[in-house]
Amino acid sequence: MGTSSSKPSTEKFDPKNDLVDLKGKVVIVTGGNKGIGYTTVAALLHANAKVYLAARNEERAKAAIESLHDAGLGKGGEHSLGEVVWLKLDLGDPREAKKAAEEFLKLETRLDLLLNNAGDMYGDGAVGSDGVSSMHIVNYISPYVFTRTLLPLLKQTAAEPNSDVRIVNVRSSHLSLFQLIYQLTPSPRRYISMMKVSSKVHTWLPTGVQYAQLSDFNIKYNWRPFAKYLRYGNSKLAIILWSRHLQSQLLTSNVPITVLSLHPGVVDTASHTLPFPSLMKWLFSFATIPPEEGALTSLFAAASKKVKEDPEKYREGVYLTGEPEPGTVGLPSGDALDARLGEELVGTTERFLESIGV
Repeated sequence: MGTSSSKPSTEKFDPKNDLVDLKGKVVIVTGGNKGIGYTTVAALLHANAKVYLAARNEERAKAAIESLHDAGLGKGGEHSLGEVVWLKLDLGDPREAKKAAEEFLKLETRLDLLLNNAGDMYGDGAVGSDGVSSMHIVNYISPYVFTRTLLPLLKQTAAEPNSDVRIVNVRSSHLSLFQLIYQLTPSPRRYISMMKVSSKVHTWLPTGVQYAQLSDFNIKYNWRPFAKYLRYGNSKLAIILWSRHLQSQLLTSNVPITVLSLHPGVVDTASHTLPFPSLMKWLFSFATIPPEEGALTSLFAAASKKVKEDPEKYREGVYLTGEPEPGTVGLPSGDALDARLGEELVGTTERFLESIGV
């Protein structure tokens, strides 16, 4: 598989007009209770999907669902757009991720879209009881398990005539990032320009990245500046490698499923939570976009008509970005294009999961 940068379309993506009709389709969005996940759920409901909002915290999930209902979305029935249902999902433990997927399999007989949106960008590098960093567990390994468990149903749905089945892996969690900036300095504007390169954070990693053993998931990079971003970048690299590896496997097996990884752009999901929110929003506006814009690349990957019309283009292990336009095909790092490294990653992941009985 090859991936190359492409020029943005002259027609800007508009989810009101450019999404496929999702009536009768079943969707899962992880982390859909806030930020771009919530905005994505709302837009998919507008397209008449049945959406499972997968989240750990029941109170927050139900509050998000109530807000959607208040907007006339997700109630089900003839007088509401789409239907939204809470699915309990705890990505902090791969065993719980598998249980959540198994619970979903009891409820539905099809799955047209799996959007892995939830993640952690603020981990301190702590290693959990299973011997792997919590950031890699939440960002990569648990989504891997969740997806692997749901894959038979995704394949079953893809076997139907005129199917359009997609797996979308999103990696960006800007709330914690901006909290970090606020803690670092009373003047976030001094640092905010650094966020413009967040889509390339996986390219900052030192040379020689490998995933040959579990300890390779736990590198803290404490000897380098911005270690937190490097840890996040390592998990993001794993996500891109896994996405490309999974797409390759599906193509080899002639399974018509599209797998996309993406970075949505630098999204302000935090200014309203900080002191002097109006000022913070103004400062962040120099280098950020609101969630409504940040969700556009996710929506392009999830349900754009263009992806359905040209599946070969988007089944090349494509990495999408939100810059300069939503749905732009980007070029990830050389490591992210390394098929051998992807094989190594998946092999180590499978050995780890076998060792914990997942």
